[in-house]
Amino acid sequence: MSYLKWNFDEKNGIDVVDPTGDLYIIGDEGEVVEKFTNLDVFFEVLVEAALNVKIGKSIVIDPLVEPNEFHFDYQDRILQITYGRQQATILDRNKFVQDVHQAVTEILAMLDQQSEKEQKPKRSFTKLREYSI
Repeated sequence: MSYLKWNFDEKNGIDVVDPTGDLYIIGDEGEVVEKFTNLDVFFEVLVEAALNVKIGKSIVIDPLVEPNEFHFDYQDRILQITYGRQQATILDRNKFVQDVHQAVTEILAMLDQQSEKEQKPKRSFTKLREYSI
């Protein structure tokens, strides 16, 4: 089981300039679902959390272009992710971090492939590319 599931917007397909779609954080308990959202922005939030959430620490990340902040609270080896009124409980933080890495790697590959197909330059997505290495 993966803690993350995502897809590009079915109607518009892969838009390399503004990648939109649906993102699901599927917890061991609860889930966070955001439909028709800026996938790159949400993945940047997840990368920031994967890099900075340590045991006994809480962080808040404001994606700016979205209506709510993300709250990540890692206590007693349980990671609570809250977005608006939605909450997901993650019991295996290391698996969550692996899932973030895999999803970032996948979305970058798909966006790069679409850029080549359209003969457009690849977007930088600096934070995502640095994390996917």
